[in-house]
Amino acid sequence: MKRKSGFQFKDRSGRVHGGPKPKGEASGHAPAQERRGSGKGGHGQGEQGQSRHGKNRPGKDRHGKGAHDTAERSKGGQGKGFGKKKAGKAHSEGTHAREDRAGRRAAKHFKHGKPHAPLKLKASVDKNHKGFAFLLFEDRKREDAFVNPRDAEALFHGDRVEVTLAGRGQVVDIRVLEHRFRELVGRYTPHATSGSKGGWVVYERKRAREEVYLPKGAPGAKTGDWIRAKLQFHESGPLPVTAEATEVYGATLPASADVGMIAAEFNLVEEHSHASIREAEGMRLQVPGRDLDGRADLREMPFITIDGETARDFDDAVFVERHKSGHILWVAIADVSHYVRDGNALDQEARSRGTSVYFPERAFHMLPRALSENLCSLRPGEPRLAMVARMEFDHSGHRLRTEVMEAVIQSKRRATYNEIQAEWALNGKDRHWQYAPHFELYKELRRARAARGSIDFDLPEAELNVAPDGEVISIRQRGRLDAHRLIEEFMIAANEAVTHWMMERSWPFVYRIHEEPSAEKLESFQQLAANVGVRFELERASSPKVLAEIVTRLEGHPAQALLNIALLRSMKQAVYSSTHGIHYGLASEGYTHFTSPIRRYPDLVVHRLLRLALQGERKKGRKGGPGGREELEQELAEICDHCSYRERLAADAEREAIRLKQVRAMVPQVGNEFDARIVGMIETGLFAELAEPFVEGMISRDSMMDDFYQFNEDRMIFYGRRKKRTFKIGDRVRVRVLRADVDKRQIDFGLVESK
Repeated sequence: MKRKSGFQFKDRSGRVHGGPKPKGEASGHAPAQERRGSGKGGHGQGEQGQSRHGKNRPGKDRHGKGAHDTAERSKGGQGKGFGKKKAGKAHSEGTHAREDRAGRRAAKHFKHGKPHAPLKLKASVDKNHKGFAFLLFEDRKREDAFVNPRDAEALFHGDRVEVTLAGRGQVVDIRVLEHRFRELVGRYTPHATSGSKGGWVVYERKRAREEVYLPKGAPGAKTGDWIRAKLQFHESGPLPVTAEATEVYGATLPASADVGMIAAEFNLVEEHSHASIREAEGMRLQVPGRDLDGRADLREMPFITIDGETARDFDDAVFVERHKSGHILWVAIADVSHYVRDGNALDQEARSRGTSVYFPERAFHMLPRALSENLCSLRPGEPRLAMVARMEFDHSGHRLRTEVMEAVIQSKRRATYNEIQAEWALNGKDRHWQYAPHFELYKELRRARAARGSIDFDLPEAELNVAPDGEVISIRQRGRLDAHRLIEEFMIAANEAVTHWMMERSWPFVYRIHEEPSAEKLESFQQLAANVGVRFELERASSPKVLAEIVTRLEGHPAQALLNIALLRSMKQAVYSSTHGIHYGLASEGYTHFTSPIRRYPDLVVHRLLRLALQGERKKGRKGGPGGREELEQELAEICDHCSYRERLAADAEREAIRLKQVRAMVPQVGNEFDARIVGMIETGLFAELAEPFVEGMISRDSMMDDFYQFNEDRMIFYGRRKKRTFKIGDRVRVRVLRADVDKRQIDFGLVESK
């Protein structure tokens, strides 16, 4: 039976399922008559939908090498209604205004005599810990829709849903397409009178709180113990969801449980199906032999792979040679599509996952290791199938022509970024050095991209070293070398070249698009920048070139990190699309993801489309799109929507995993003092960053007892009314670790008075 919005409905007997909650009842998934009051749960004063540490600092996109599309990096937590409050403004005002706007839009439906035809749109759920939610539509031009607590009862934060709208935005039906949660890790609360009557698993994080009823309780668990519970969703009955305890951790959550907890929160699966593993392990490479047929034999070409020290899957190899007109860049990408055929078990599982996910402890791979670390890994000295883009550039870094081919290569060297960086430091002035052409082209491409207005964010990123049991060994800021940037430039160049090659042939395609920011967002960024002394004309800021110049001006500025993050947050999120669009951040007229089919499903689809185009040209000797175009475009649109959603989940999961480890690293440091730098501020306090361990915490205004401090948003300072002591972005301070809360994933600092 299809449930209506909020999942309150009558069955054939007239029985009402999931009715309204009693007045004052907390949000949860438990019988109203049995629910135990558990208080407010400790979200902190003023916290409405975000942590007191919810500074909305974006995470870094760990998909790709270094930062292949740096303008695309995940915008962690922004634009979701909760936590996008303007510094210095009470968040509740923004939330209430948003509710009012949603209500007015719904009310318009009744002001016009003729209702509009129902419209079905996909959205994700942004649920507040108070029980209400907003629907964030994938149609980026449509405003969010408000869902009251009763109707949001059976929805979880992050669920992907199909919404039926009537009139001028009235939500009349919500159908869950994909639950974000499949398991919960939380605290156990047994029934007040007897454990035999069950209990609840209470999940509470920065922006969400859920209570799910366990009919059988959690044998062996005490009040407050950490447990893991599998969710069971119901289409009928008194409860939309219940849970079954699968593991009891005890009073303390071990670090070894971190990966499983994050995976459960974001519906991520580590293990591969038996069918996909069997397919992968049964595949063989026949070179020489049939796998060489119809492919260019490039085994003698001196390709090199450049990756991190711990990398085990090498999906791209490069080679640069000088040419009379400039340089020729060869980019070879593992031909995953040769093995993962449309519809086989490997394909179905890869499509469902959408992407690999990288946690501090280990990765959840999109493909089984038999492919990702063997047949589809461009290991040195071994023949491997590849899709190759050959690009000619002039001495100014402008592309002259592109050729795409199916090939067999044999990498001659597996190098690391640090190795290539060190070799360049020694041989950079030697024109005859083997990799001198690589760095020549790298500089030309980088200059050309900067000249056209590509925005290059250089955001700080944490590098974690974690023990096998999950405990943190070290957290440092990841360095970004020219060797990283070299590979980044080559991958961007290949992605653009392949896109234009396909556009010339008028084929359906998977684009990576990034729309220009709204005037409202740019105005907010302009105000923040002006507050810290960086000024620019808003009329010119719609051009990415102007914003790129601003980013360049910020280098070395005390507020560089703050403003880079704010600028990134003002932009829209890059997504996959079957319809052509620009990539604003890269100042590109056409872009795709071609370079990581081991780790991203859209790249795999791009390879299939390239092969179809190549086969079509060989058979018909002409350029042109395929037959059955409408069906193909419809399928590509569905793939793009799904993979954009899965990418967001993966990025959020990676960010949460890093944050959890940062909090764990500070648990034994409670009471210790560190030097820190102020990197942000809001009405309720300051945000301070440590150099090592590389973590960020909040200095609450309530903890600053030596004076009464106020936040001046116009000047972007914190100042004491009596002693006139001021704090501004970039100031160095001494802090003491007051609290490291693994439950809430929050770090609290206190200022140490200078002697």
